[in-house]
Amino acid sequence: MKIIIIGPAYPLRGGIAESNHALHNSFLKAGYSSEIISYSLQYPNFLFPGSKQTTDTEENSISNIITLINTLNPFSWIKTAKYIISQQPNYVIVRYWHPYFSICLSSILLLLKKKSIFVIGWIDNIVPHESFPFQNFFSSIFIKSCSAFLVMSDLVMSHLKKYLHKTDKIAVVSPHPTYDIFGSIISQKNALKRLGINNIKCKNYILFFGLIRKYKGLDLLLDVMKSKRIEKLNIQLIVAGEFYNSKQKYEEKIKQINHKEKRIFLYPNYVPNHEVVNFFCASDIVVQPYLSATQSGVSMIAYNFNKPLLLTKVGGLSEYINHGKDGYLVDVQKESIIRALEDFYLNNRKKSFSKFVSEKKANYGWDALVLKFNNIYEESNKS
Repeated sequence: MKIIIIGPAYPLRGGIAESNHALHNSFLKAGYSSEIISYSLQYPNFLFPGSKQTTDTEENSISNIITLINTLNPFSWIKTAKYIISQQPNYVIVRYWHPYFSICLSSILLLLKKKSIFVIGWIDNIVPHESFPFQNFFSSIFIKSCSAFLVMSDLVMSHLKKYLHKTDKIAVVSPHPTYDIFGSIISQKNALKRLGINNIKCKNYILFFGLIRKYKGLDLLLDVMKSKRIEKLNIQLIVAGEFYNSKQKYEEKIKQINHKEKRIFLYPNYVPNHEVVNFFCASDIVVQPYLSATQSGVSMIAYNFNKPLLLTKVGGLSEYINHGKDGYLVDVQKESIIRALEDFYLNNRKKSFSKFVSEKKANYGWDALVLKFNNIYEESNKS
């Protein structure tokens, strides 16, 4: 069986590219033929808020990546479709997370549809985190271009169903698998040393990880860190990720909190794969105080390192947690986050929560996702 994945891949960086690599490698491991068709130009610079779209890190574990798609060049879309048709795949998986890609991808898929090639839309978001002009129109065009769908949360499924009420297209939910590409677990002491954190008086470290955007709630977590109750617990916060919004207001808050002693350690850059292990292994619990969300790759990195989660009750995040067993699910409020952290540290829940995560993460394998995609294709062939 031959599968083609359309989506970002190395040297493009980010969680979507990493998950495409993981799925692709899982297809290969299962004995299938697989390749990724990636972007020569993903975003024009005015739409990309980060410093750069590619990684400088060498990556030797990824094969069969073909860079063809320029989102601003229709000739590349035609070239991509012709290439896919020439490969005669059993089916194509196309990654969708933002309305900007709708016209480009739908044009490619229209040409594939004429050759009766089966296309599964692997959808991260239908509703973007920040509003985009005519987003509903663009998403509807993409959805019409696909044969079937796989989404990673019930919330995204509810968004998708609004577009599917007059169709019989198959759509399934399969949770985001855990990432296992960031190295083996190391001791907390070693991880802290690698990060240059040498405060031996402090034994309590929480982590905020990933691209820093308004909807991810770092502002709220900094307000939590101002609390005397949190200070009394001797909690330090590690913040790791590139700023996608102005970082000045965050830096001012951090400066205020750190005025007596350093309680917040800021690493304001994109974290390359080989350094991810240091941040997660240095922490006791990963805090995601999001204001909105669909699903989270960060949560799945935390699971890989057996780290419990503190999540807010927004979007699809509630689908990850067994509250009080492997973490906390709280309201988007300062007081709720403070109470959860107090419970975690005062009742010494680190060991029991981590054990529960370790046992639970077996349910989030990439082989299960491979099976889901194959089942969608085979089920559709029966009908």
